[in-house]
Amino acid sequence: MPVSVPFRACLASVLLLAATLPAAAVQLAPHRATYALSLDGSKVAKRVNAASGQIVYELRGNQCAGYSVLLRQNTDLDTQGGLLSSSISTATWEDGTGKAYRFRVTNKVNGDAPEQADGVAERRDGTLVVKATKPEETTVKISGSVLLPTQHVLRVLAAATSGEPILQAPVYDGSPDARKVYDTLSVIGKGITDEQGLEQAAKSGELAGRTRYPVTISYYERGGKDQTPSYVISFDLFDNGVSRALKLDYGDFALRGTLISYEPLPTEACPN
Repeated sequence: MPVSVPFRACLASVLLLAATLPAAAVQLAPHRATYALSLDGSKVAKRVNAASGQIVYELRGNQCAGYSVLLRQNTDLDTQGGLLSSSISTATWEDGTGKAYRFRVTNKVNGDAPEQADGVAERRDGTLVVKATKPEETTVKISGSVLLPTQHVLRVLAAATSGEPILQAPVYDGSPDARKVYDTLSVIGKGITDEQGLEQAAKSGELAGRTRYPVTISYYERGGKDQTPSYVISFDLFDNGVSRALKLDYGDFALRGTLISYEPLPTEACPN
């Protein structure tokens, strides 16, 4: 069975989550962060001998103007079947109140023709209506209180700062085919400020001394019969939405993302 890199963009929503603290009270810091990828040695890997790569993540905007996210992930896997190179790019914009969403995702493996998802979504009378142009032109209607990616981040942060250890929520981010909704289970640890063992980028500048929360999010395909998550992401989430110590568990193997650089980006205040 060949090893593949799952086509998912919801890492963007992680890097960017109802709780007693209003989500609007949480402020996400515009920033650019770079992570070095490697094979996670704490998990026995199947058919993967080594891994390397990089994630560059950029968040801009605010609750008034909306949030834009750019993410690029390049991964090289040394597998039993040879080298597998994956390149994922994601560009999204989300209304600050979660009423509208625009997404464009491209995934290329070993230089083959890219897989793409492209579309817009807006809420109408309690239904999320998605109009996609790729991978095919279609309209999808999703009922219920599904969250968009930045909404999810804000809800997780709100739960964390309120001391809520569990958050369950359906999430839609447009990948892989503009149709799927994932049920998520977030397990949130208590806030910590100890800087022992932190990367230099995580203990300097505006990240110095900030509270962070250990978070593990499991993603389950809605309607699926398998009780095993499609994949699991673990990370430390700072109280301004910045992440470090990524672990991307795909089942047969896991990747670790180490924060190697962090750059604050200009912050725009909402008009009075």
